Amino acid sequence: MADPDIVETAFARAWSVYLLINKGVAENDARRASLERFIRSRWEAGDNEAELLVVEGLKHLKKLEGASDE
Repeated sequence: MADPDIVETAFARAWSVYLLINKGVAENDARRASLERFIRSRWEAGDNEAELLVVEGLKHLKKLEGASDE
């Protein structure tokens, strides 16, 4: 299996990008934990490219935004 540091790297990048785009979101927002779980589950499923995990993580966060708008 790939290096678990990939999860930490991808998570940190995705979350920092998300915070840059969404200035009103707090650092400890609930979406942070959701993102971490999502990236970890994708990694455990075999996705081991950090950049892919970052993109998929950002897409996941966007879906969460859409779900809260409904």
